[in-house]
Amino acid sequence: MQYKSFRIENFKGVRDTTVVLESAIGAGVFAFVGLNESGKTTVLEAIHSFSPDDATSELLAGEKGIGVPFNERVPRHLISEFTGDVSVTATLSVTSQDKERVAKRLLSEHKLILDGDSFPDEIVFQRQQRFENGDFKQSLFTLRTKLQVRSQRQKKWRSPQGDEKKVIRDIVYGRTPDIAYFPTFVFDFPESIFLTDRGGTVDRFYRRVFQDILDHDGRGHTIEKDIVGRIRSDDMVVPWLAFLTTWSMHDDRAKIQHVMDRASAAVSRLIFGKWNKIFGEDTRGKEIVISYDTAEGELKDAQGNKVKTHEHDVLIRFQIRDGTRRFNVNDRSLGFRWFFSFMLFTQFRVARSSSGARPLLFLFDEPASNLHAAAQQKLIDSFPEIAKGEHALVYSTHSHYMIEPKWLEQTFIVTNRADAPPVSVLDEISLDDESLDIQVSLYRQFVNNHPNQTSYFQPILDRLQVVPSRLDLQRASVVVEGKSDYYLLRYAANLLKVSDPPLVPALGAGTFGTLAALHVGWNLKFLFVLDGDKKGRGERDRYESEYGIPGDRLVTIDEIAVGITEIEDLFDDAGRSVVQREMKLTARPTKNQIRRFCQERLAGGNTPALGKHFEDKAKALLDGLWARLAG
Repeated sequence: MQYKSFRIENFKGVRDTTVVLESAIGAGVFAFVGLNESGKTTVLEAIHSFSPDDATSELLAGEKGIGVPFNERVPRHLISEFTGDVSVTATLSVTSQDKERVAKRLLSEHKLILDGDSFPDEIVFQRQQRFENGDFKQSLFTLRTKLQVRSQRQKKWRSPQGDEKKVIRDIVYGRTPDIAYFPTFVFDFPESIFLTDRGGTVDRFYRRVFQDILDHDGRGHTIEKDIVGRIRSDDMVVPWLAFLTTWSMHDDRAKIQHVMDRASAAVSRLIFGKWNKIFGEDTRGKEIVISYDTAEGELKDAQGNKVKTHEHDVLIRFQIRDGTRRFNVNDRSLGFRWFFSFMLFTQFRVARSSSGARPLLFLFDEPASNLHAAAQQKLIDSFPEIAKGEHALVYSTHSHYMIEPKWLEQTFIVTNRADAPPVSVLDEISLDDESLDIQVSLYRQFVNNHPNQTSYFQPILDRLQVVPSRLDLQRASVVVEGKSDYYLLRYAANLLKVSDPPLVPALGAGTFGTLAALHVGWNLKFLFVLDGDKKGRGERDRYESEYGIPGDRLVTIDEIAVGITEIEDLFDDAGRSVVQREMKLTARPTKNQIRRFCQERLAGGNTPALGKHFEDKAKALLDGLWARLAG
């Protein structure tokens, strides 16, 4: 199963908004973009509350399977008087395999036969918390989709009765993806992690992560059986000093160390392998070392006082060994600690889900905020690898470096009022809770609401209040007519494994005016590229005469690549046949279908070959653009 949408009502500052997580471009990565305090965290918490992963649920001060505590969900301005429901309604897509497994469980465990014809390809669940005058009354969990069943003796289909409703709901829900939410603070990697019940919620969270590492190794090791169980075996439940003497000569020390060594090797391979792949740095000679230590047993009595116990504790530490030197992970830079934690949370967890556990929807709040700009841009390239199969990844950001243009079609803008963000800090302070109305809208809808933008990217830059520095203004850019030119050129660069030019998509041949004025007024190094048809040549002449743009900064496509009048001419019959076959079209692909093909395959990291004509013409065009840009 996969989540298709979430409707959120009365959750903190959200009155009523819907988040649609259907990928139009083949990549299960979705960005929530907005300024600080716009409500991005609230939306993530609401989504998480539908099916919270146990480990991340406790991080939000909630119980297992709860997430944000119920009494913290009510609208803030109505905290003492709210009467009604806080609700999250999830719509999920269902595969034929999901249906078969649900039917099989119902039959084998409850002797109920499920009517397959009544089981649609979409199902709807709703979680509600009911309040009266600010007081929590009850929590409701309902499968809104109506299914039909019958017993083995019955001949007619009927609606479920009594406890059958709960049984069916729980079995269907058991196929839905877990939702794992990672707040910013969890990336503050701890100096040590208790593997026993000692410690707080962060220790419990990282214990689950460490168990994922052990599971990934495939030897069946567990924290309880192979580590804690040995340290707390019957012969080791003795006073602390006696424990130290006995443990120093115990055979189990070497057995635990063997478990640690295998875990260290697994983490080293994964972390430094990914580091090298993403950042292109040689990590030979470096490894992650996981060491363990014991501590005198301690627990809290009924009054909360710490008392000593003869069942002693064990803790682990993560270190980096570089030659003869060792460094604690928590002593490294904020950026490395973030990357290290991110890889631990995602890679080992995906491996666990691949072995039969429920798929995952990852939620990351402001990821990579401690990484420098270039590292942020490289990191998001690793997201599709995590969001593969039935997995998906949602992240919030207010950094324009964390926005991948090829995913803009499934990027969301988060606002906390219907109008623009406050124009001053004082305006922000005076904004009362009652006026909050967090809304989530798809970027393409946001673009339609801003008809005066200078380029397709401009609304998102305006929303983030990005102000270019003097250094930014020196960057040379290629301005193309629109989205089709942008995505087809990026596809070509990806296919040919060459650097794609710095592209800026406008909104048509006649929309270069503002960018042309910036080019002249700020002395920017733009290259304007238009189609080689009559309209394109006419606009080229107009920009030269009206804006005074030098002729070498204006070019039509046919002047760079012979035989190409517009970008779609890169496709001959062979290339169009590939598009038609890949998209399962019954007719020759249109311009929009070609653009969508390139956008989807580019976003999914899969760029199939399109024939010799495409490669030759695309190479000539890209080489020509780089040459003109450098001229």
